[in-house]
Amino acid sequence: MRLADLLGVEFRFAWPLRGQVPQDTTHAIVPAEEFFSADFLAAYQVEPEVASTGFVPPKGRGIDLDALRAQIEAADRGLLAPGSPLANHIDPKAVPEVARGFSKEFARIGFHRQIEEAISAAREIPLDPATVGIHLRAGDHMYGRFRLLNRFWDKTVPAPIARELIMRSRADGSPVIVFGQDAELITELCETTGAVDAATMRPTSLGDRSADAMFDLVLMSRCERILCGDSGFAVQAAAISDKQPEFHVDLITPEESLEITRSDLERNGDRYHPVQRAFAWWVAYYRVRHDIPYDEAAVMLGAAIEGDPDNPRSRLRLAALSYREGDVVRGDEVLTDALIADVAPGRDRLRSVIEFSRMRGRRSDSHEIVEDFERAAEAGSGPASLYRAAIRARLGEVESALADAATFKKHAAAEPRLAGLAGFDALVEATMEDRLGEFKS
Repeated sequence: MRLADLLGVEFRFAWPLRGQVPQDTTHAIVPAEEFFSADFLAAYQVEPEVASTGFVPPKGRGIDLDALRAQIEAADRGLLAPGSPLANHIDPKAVPEVARGFSKEFARIGFHRQIEEAISAAREIPLDPATVGIHLRAGDHMYGRFRLLNRFWDKTVPAPIARELIMRSRADGSPVIVFGQDAELITELCETTGAVDAATMRPTSLGDRSADAMFDLVLMSRCERILCGDSGFAVQAAAISDKQPEFHVDLITPEESLEITRSDLERNGDRYHPVQRAFAWWVAYYRVRHDIPYDEAAVMLGAAIEGDPDNPRSRLRLAALSYREGDVVRGDEVLTDALIADVAPGRDRLRSVIEFSRMRGRRSDSHEIVEDFERAAEAGSGPASLYRAAIRARLGEVESALADAATFKKHAAAEPRLAGLAGFDALVEATMEDRLGEFKS
């Protein structure tokens, strides 16, 4: 809507772009006719297949409106609005409008009656002008498969940091409302800090998760300050009220984060779900990872593994640090543990190997440890050779990948813990075929 206004053209939208509404318990997305008014849909909605042909995304960063107009004129049908902030694509110095909030656009959307009722209910809640909203996030990034991908680590506020932010806000005299998906954690934090659970403020008559989510979004938008991780939900709440979100990584330094985490987990760790404890240790480690010695890092990563043993992230990092220290035996033991954890009912691939081969992007951080695996493989490590094989297969280096896989198979045949695993050989083969297949596709 903003982009169309800036360019003087009409806007249309598809819901969702690929035509599939997620069916899971961590999202509150419903079919368009259950979220928007019939008039709004009739005026602006197009089918996903229409939106996927003839529309092009903006090219280049820091461009101005003249450049965008040229691009839209050259496109067959029009410009595809980017899925990231406009200020990432249009120079905010040249076009200041791309940096302001979206309260006016939000007011123009025609919502379904049930969603409008949720918005009205959120706006009628009495709030102290100094109220602080803190959005914790959880869902798929905490308990689903996305927790395996480190690129999302900063979207969720760890439990110890949440407690600290609440206590600081309360000490300043501000009421605090806590938003998020982990009801158990939110109840614990509110009962022990005096904060208020947003769920207790919702009318019971709203109807479904999408209405509940909209209530939370609008109520959060009314808070004077919005403290959060880099989560789209909290960012959107700030945007519809023309505010700026305040990210926990900017409010608390890495060194503070480590001390807060240690102290809080010592006092309150048994009150948190094990995965919450694991995540807290991981974030504390990750933020100071370049400034702590190996022994200290190993303790923190070990605590993260204990809390979430099915998550390969901490094991991959601990193995890499062991290799970096020259302790190939210890690194191999850690990777063997990861491979054993991968062999679970219903699995058709080695999860830790797949995730390692994927996590090479800037935000995924495996580029920091891939050289450690490389050196270990060169030194004859069987486990490190398998992980390197997956990367090589994904890059299309077929002969090198197969050679690494062969090195690992010899190692596995002589490793009692691996040789006796039922179905392990088949998982190794399926994993390599998967990586080679991804390259071919």
